[in-house]
Amino acid sequence: MNSQSLSDGKSLLHQTLSEWRRWEIRLPGKPSLVKPMSGGMTNLSYLVESGSRRAVVRVNTPHSKALGIDRQREEALLRLLQPTGCVPKLLYVTAEVLVTEFVDGRLWDAGTVDSHHRVNRQLVPLLEKIRAFPKPATASRFSYLNHCQHYLAQLVVRPVAADAIEEHAAAIDAGSWQPVICHHDLIPENIIDTGRGPVILDWEYAAWGHPGMDLIRLGVAESHHSAVGRLKLRDLQRGMDALWLALTDQLAGVV
Repeated sequence: MNSQSLSDGKSLLHQTLSEWRRWEIRLPGKPSLVKPMSGGMTNLSYLVESGSRRAVVRVNTPHSKALGIDRQREEALLRLLQPTGCVPKLLYVTAEVLVTEFVDGRLWDAGTVDSHHRVNRQLVPLLEKIRAFPKPATASRFSYLNHCQHYLAQLVVRPVAADAIEEHAAAIDAGSWQPVICHHDLIPENIIDTGRGPVILDWEYAAWGHPGMDLIRLGVAESHHSAVGRLKLRDLQRGMDALWLALTDQLAGVV
């Protein structure tokens, strides 16, 4: 982050804190900054508190549109999933910020001996619960090809693997699968292990996508997916990750 981005982020933070009476929960007083939060690669996040209540103020990146992030879709999915308890509680949303209740716990540890069993015991049932939500008639099925081409159109240097990525995306889009809520970035850093079960953070890339995509990220394969189908999903996911990294580097002036 450059100094201008940090300055803009702090300005939006203070504006958000000044509007605390408009938040969706009753607070004992105006929240104060505890500390900036580290770890995010896209947005600026701050831990704030008011009495015993803690929240996270996320200042959205100005590159949301370039990165293919639909903030209205993110909010709609988060509101839909509020009753499940597996997503952070929404406190305040604007086009520029997202405020959620702080989730107390520890990051999901994928390096433990029993991590595979814990994925099947805790995360897979949670994803099944999420995927059970019916798609609203107004929601569109996510197009992986459109998403990849959106990235490619912005890259100054076309990656060597671009043709293969587009081929994989087109093949997945052409499938007869029924769309479900898909997080699309289900990495350990986005999963908090709490006393009441896992809570999943950072839904900005979520959409009504392929039912196998999140499972592939977790290293879990559904029995009805063929080996070829699983490979296509894995290769597409890796390709999307590579495009995202190339674009974020370009936007940051790294390349």
